[in-house]
Amino acid sequence: MKRLYFLGPKGTYSEIAAQKVNKLLPQYELKTVSTIAKVIDLVNNDENSVGVLPIENLIDGVVRQTLDNIYDSSVKILGNFELEIHHCIVSKSKTLSDIKHIISHPQALAQCQKFILKNFDENIDIECVSSTAQAGISLENRNDDYSAITSENLAKKLGLNILGTNIGDVKDNRTRFILISKQNIDLGKKERTSIVFNTKNEPGALLNILEIFNSHNLNLVYLESRPSKDVFGEYNFFADIDKGYDDVKEVLDKIAWKCNFYKLLGSYPSL
Repeated sequence: MKRLYFLGPKGTYSEIAAQKVNKLLPQYELKTVSTIAKVIDLVNNDENSVGVLPIENLIDGVVRQTLDNIYDSSVKILGNFELEIHHCIVSKSKTLSDIKHIISHPQALAQCQKFILKNFDENIDIECVSSTAQAGISLENRNDDYSAITSENLAKKLGLNILGTNIGDVKDNRTRFILISKQNIDLGKKERTSIVFNTKNEPGALLNILEIFNSHNLNLVYLESRPSKDVFGEYNFFADIDKGYDDVKEVLDKIAWKCNFYKLLGSYPSL
């Protein structure tokens, strides 16, 4: 059976992203998974599966769990796309003045700080859970003075009162998602190439790599460092180039020769 794995429970923004991909790949059955690492592990061990993962948010930046796990697997990135993230605050109660507790994922709470500061005093109780969906679902067993920051879609499914819509600090908040698999699925013209590399821990090592990109007039649309987990002070660098692999292969070959570690993560279209 072909499966499309995404971070659950049902009602997360990841499910909305998975449903978008499912329109392109309707033969895949949607399956929720408890963690990002587990999504990657399942796809890595099942060639008949694909997975949808958040990788970058407009406000919070990189999704660390995705980067820290994807490069150490055999999966490839097959595509990427952006999803609008519009948080709302929901409750069994019908008024904000009743609320004494707010539950949500840490990133959602961080993205709605201005709303929280404006509408609640310093005594408001904040509780972190594993996902915005879990926050909404948990209200079933909570008193009416509890609220959750979650998606409007989930609030409607659960029959909760929506006390505020699009409450994020940035109204055009977006998260970039990637589609991963061990298969080679052609989804369109390759417009972006992702790599990860590790340089020597010495002055100018990263600059030497960046100068190769510059000398060939290549635009890095994304560059992020993460600890290598091998030696303290050494980092892996994740980079995206706004061209398909066939257009940058020779340049990437030059870069690979100068790296301690180099890996092509995928070349893919925007979905």
